[in-house]
Amino acid sequence: MLYIDQFVYSNNMRDVHPGEKFFFAITTMIICLMVKNPLIHLLVLGITLTFLIKKARIPGFVVGKMLLVPMGFLVLGVITIAFSWGPDQGEFLLSINLGSHYLGVTGAGLKTAGFIFLQALSSVSCLYFLALTVPMIDLIYVLKLLKVPSLVIELMMLVYRFIFVFVETAFQIYTAQSSRWGYSSFRRSIYSFGVLFANLWGKVFIKSQALMDSLQSRGYEGEIRVLHPSYKFSGKNMLIFVLVDTGLILVALAIPIS
Repeated sequence: MLYIDQFVYSNNMRDVHPGEKFFFAITTMIICLMVKNPLIHLLVLGITLTFLIKKARIPGFVVGKMLLVPMGFLVLGVITIAFSWGPDQGEFLLSINLGSHYLGVTGAGLKTAGFIFLQALSSVSCLYFLALTVPMIDLIYVLKLLKVPSLVIELMMLVYRFIFVFVETAFQIYTAQSSRWGYSSFRRSIYSFGVLFANLWGKVFIKSQALMDSLQSRGYEGEIRVLHPSYKFSGKNMLIFVLVDTGLILVALAIPIS
């Protein structure tokens, strides 16, 4: 089991109907993508983190470490937006001279970069709410209720399973290398990582073929049938989710973009 899945299956919102959580996550993410108000993105980020940490009881450091991954990519992305290139120094807040032109940051560039950063981070927090509270098996249950084509669902299930195969194989190779001091120095670490990467794909391919053979030997005909627990919709939960999303829309309408 992946590290994240430990919290997915043991959080305090595990018994909430997956359709309710799916509805809230997708609706809130659509609001993030459509509304051009930084305040809304801050509110969404705070609400989703509150649900994850306070309601689902997922440790804050786990959520924080997960958010660091997209934040790293976002920072690198928005830096290119914040910086501008032009011949007039007066339009820059800070700049350096490079021949006949200047490289620096402008007020408009910083504002755009900050907005994109908040919008993307709030949208990612909605996806994290879905990923950390809805196991894959429950997500498939929701997709079947929404009449998603079975081919798409089967591909999701197989890719999800192959992720486990990939990670497990990589960990086994890494453990074997570490037991032989394969990462005792920087030079040996680079060499060992290259060997791991070169051997990983071949071993994963062999294991994936064995997995398909085992499925076919059990009568696999293009559809994996699994049992789903019985869920009941909660009027209280739906009311809370609807009120939250409605409140976000009202705040967006009431407070104009500065």
